[in-house]
Amino acid sequence: MTYPYIITEHVMDAQFMREYPRATANQDTPLKLCIKQYIPIDNPHPKNGDLTIVAAHGTGFAKELYEPLWEDLHARSKKEGFNIGSIWIADATNQGVSGVINEVGLGNDRE
Repeated sequence: MTYPYIITEHVMDAQFMREYPRATANQDTPLKLCIKQYIPIDNPHPKNGDLTIVAAHGTGFAKELYEPLWEDLHARSKKEGFNIGSIWIADATNQGVSGVINEVGLGNDRE
C-alpha cells in the first residue's frame, strides 16, 4: 500500500525566548525548527471544514514515529466521513533533525 500523504519539509525560525540561561551557546543564537507537513494525496487542495492537525512529539521520540498513526487516521477518516486537510509536526529545537541543524548553537544546560 502506498503512503497516503505528500510530505513537505519546512525549516523556520524557532522562538527566541529561552527558559534556561545556558539553553544556547550564546544569548543571540538563532535556532531553527524542522517541520513536516503531511497533505493527503486524495485531498491536495483542502477545503473549508477539513481537519488540520498540529502535533507535538514526546521527549526522545522522533516526529517520524507518528507516521503509522497518521496513516491509520487517514484510513479512519475515509470510514468516518471526514477529510484531513493537513497534519503538521515539528521536532523540538534540541531533538531530531532540529537538534542536528542546531547542534552548534545549543548550549550546555547541565553546568
